[in-house]
Formats: sequence, C-alpha cells, structure tokens
Amino acid sequence: MLENLRRLWWLACLLVPLSVLHVTVSWVDAPQHAARSMGLSAAPDARLDAQADGSAAAAAAARAANVARWKEAVVVVHLGMAANLLIVSAMIWWARRQAPHVRAFQGVLEAWGLISALGFTIVVASIDQWISAGITPFLIGCVLVGSLFLLRPQRAALLYGCAFLVYAWAMGLTQGDDARLLSNRVDGLIAAVLGFMVSLMIWRKHVLKETLVSELQVTRMALQERSTELQSMAVRDTLTGLWNRAEIMRLAQRELTRAQRHGGETCFIMVDLDSFKLINDRWGHATGDRVLAAVASLLLEELRATDEVGRLAGEEFAVLLPQTNLEEARLLAERLHLAVARLRVPLGDATVRLTASIGAASQTGRALVPVPQQFERLFGSAEQALSSAKSQGRDRVVVAPPMAPLV
Repeated sequence: MLENLRRLWWLACLLVPLSVLHVTVSWVDAPQHAARSMGLSAAPDARLDAQADGSAAAAAAARAANVARWKEAVVVVHLGMAANLLIVSAMIWWARRQAPHVRAFQGVLEAWGLISALGFTIVVASIDQWISAGITPFLIGCVLVGSLFLLRPQRAALLYGCAFLVYAWAMGLTQGDDARLLSNRVDGLIAAVLGFMVSLMIWRKHVLKETLVSELQVTRMALQERSTELQSMAVRDTLTGLWNRAEIMRLAQRELTRAQRHGGETCFIMVDLDSFKLINDRWGHATGDRVLAAVASLLLEELRATDEVGRLAGEEFAVLLPQTNLEEARLLAERLHLAVARLRVPLGDATVRLTASIGAASQTGRALVPVPQQFERLFGSAEQALSSAKSQGRDRVVVAPPMAPLV
C-alpha cells in the first residue's frame, strides 16, 4: 500500500504540471481556433452561394460548435484533475508520515487515486467523441495504471470491471453514431482487459520478487545461525558448554598480555575430579557426562563474572582469574573444593558424590619476557600444584609458591 501511495504521489507531481500546461495551451489557442472556425464556416458560405447547398454550412457550423465545446470541456476537466491531484498528493504526503493507525485512511487514498486516474481517462475519452472516434486516453490510462501500481488480482479485476462499465455508459452520452459507439465499447473492453493483464503480470513479478527476498532472508538467517553454531563449536566444549582447551589458553594469554601492559596478577586454577574413572566404570559414560555437566554448572555459579572457566580434557577443568592475587585465588579454590564436595548428582535410587583435587598458581604482570613463555610457566606451576594435590591423597587444594619475577 505504501509503495502504491509513493508511486501515486510521484505520478501526481508529474501530471499536475502537465495538466496546467495543457490548460494554458488550450486557453492561448482558443482565439486562433475561433478564427479558424469562422474561416471554416465562411468557406462553406461561399460554396453555398455558388452551389446553393446549405448543408455544408450547417455541418461546418456544427463541427465548429463541437470543437469549441470540446476545448472548454478539456480545460475544465484538466483543471479539475489538477486540483484533485494536488489534494491527493498533499494527503498522501501527510498520511505517509503518520503512525500505522492511519492505515485505513491510506487505503482510502490509494483507492481514491486509482479511481481518479481511470475516471479522468474515461472523461477525456468521452469528450473526445465530439471531435473524433478514438479512445486513446482510456487505453493509455488502463495500461499506465496496470504497469505502475501493485494490485492484487481480485482488486484489479474489480477496478477494471467497474471502469469499463462506467466507460461504456459515458460513451453513450457523447457518441451519437451507433456503429462507432459499439466499436468504441468493444475497444474499451479490450483496453480494460489489456490493463488487467498488465496488472496481473506486474503483480506476479512482485510476488515472485517478494518470495525470493523472503527465501533469501530465511537462508541468510539459517547461514548466520549455522555460522554462530560453528563459531561456538570452535571455542566451546560440546558437552559442558564451557570454553574448550584451546580457547581457555587463548584467553589466558590475552589476559597475560593485558597484565604485561597495565600490571596486576593473573591466577590459574586447575580442577581434577577424583576417581572419575570409577564413575564411568560403575554407572556408565552417560552418567559420567551428567556429572561433568553438573560440575561445569557448579563452577559457573561459584565464579565471578570476570572469571573464565574451561574444560581441558576428560574430568579436568581450568579457571582463569584476571586481576587476582594468589591469596584470593587460594580462597576461591577452597570454595570450589567445598562446593564440589557438597554436590550430589541423583541417579535413580543412588546418588553420585564427588571430590576434587585443585592446584593454583599466579603470574605477576609487567614481566619482560614474551607472553607465551609467561603462560607456559603459569600453566606448568598450576599443573605441578595439581599433581602435588593428587600425590598427597587427593581431595585437597595445593597452591604453588609465588614464582620469582621473570626478567
């Protein structure tokens, strides 16, 4: 609807100056036409004196009267159409800038504009019958409306059907010759059918275009979703939803790079579930997967928003603590240790209980060595602390001693 109003507005902007120009030319040409009409009537008068035939003079006078009447009607019709288009274009300009609550009014404007366009061509074609037998204005109007505006087939059929009925009635008012009247009505029917066919083709192309656009949007959304899914799969662990090993290590190196510029400590915690193989052997791998997912959710709940957590492999998890000193990391590790010990994973009549061995280490910022070397040292210290926790009997937290600054 809005597209039709936009096209109708531009059509009005084009036709108003043309109508004014047509009126001006007709008005200026009126005196010259009157003189030609008088000359035309004088010539038959001369022949009348010579041939004693008054019929030629009467015919010439009638034609001159018809031409004068036609010109006056053309001026009036074009002025009326120009005024009508000005009103329609102004109301379209207002309606297009209003909220959706004027949608019904926009529909009225659209119908008004289309009826005015075809009505104008019907009136012009009718008054043209005073000087000719052509219906060119109506033919042009039917094709122009069908090609410029997007009309549903039902609306187009109703519009062109009503337009033909009005056209056939109007022809009877101005065309006195029965043969020409019949011919013009048949030609008008052909023009209406032609306009309807053009409208049908334009609508079909519009529907195909909108269908293609819709399909492209659906395909684009599916591709975006698939791309997001693939990106997530590249950095996320599919079982727990945590960062995978490569991503948690990348995040750790990024944090060490930031700490090298701005200072501060970075801590790394490794969590390993004790005797996890026994869970898989006793209850199966499906239960083991449920336990890993439960532990992952627990870690996310216990950590701060700025912390990052990932799954390294199997039952081993890693926690990155930006801007955290070693004592804060120890307290957090103890909290995680207690949370894992309190975790219960229901399994039918039984309940799976867990313990965890945890190792923690820290790395100071502003070290004058490459970041990869800093990360290797941090990761190695946390791994050694975890190994120490396991060798001491598991189910405990071991914190690596502060490392000497790297220079």
